[in-house]
Amino acid sequence: MQNPLLITYHDIHKNDEIDSLIHEKFEKIQKENPRLIKCHVTLEKQSKHHQKANLACIRLDLKVPHFEDVVVCEKCAEDPVSLKSAVLKVFKQGIESLRENKKWRQNQKRGTGGELGEEDVEVKETI
Repeated sequence: MQNPLLITYHDIHKNDEIDSLIHEKFEKIQKENPRLIKCHVTLEKQSKHHQKANLACIRLDLKVPHFEDVVVCEKCAEDPVSLKSAVLKVFKQGIESLRENKKWRQNQKRGTGGELGEEDVEVKETI
């Protein structure tokens, strides 16, 4: 099986600590969702013409079959500590979104849980 993880740096120097953190979090997501097709992490500098500080944007794209695509973005400073915390935050939000999608799909398969909607009530009254 092909590895669906892709890490892209745009105008930011590659950092081995951040790479290892991304691989660690990716493995956690893959354990929860073994059918993961795509995990693309993009770290990019927002602008070359800064006024106060260099800003960076971390973007996480996740794709699991039969689920909505999950896209999470987080802006932070360009220093390694801020990048690490933003990567952690992005992966946490991504995992939460995948869990919510999974719960929603399970509830859709089960139905409404025995509660009748307005259309069901009207049909029941006419019968």
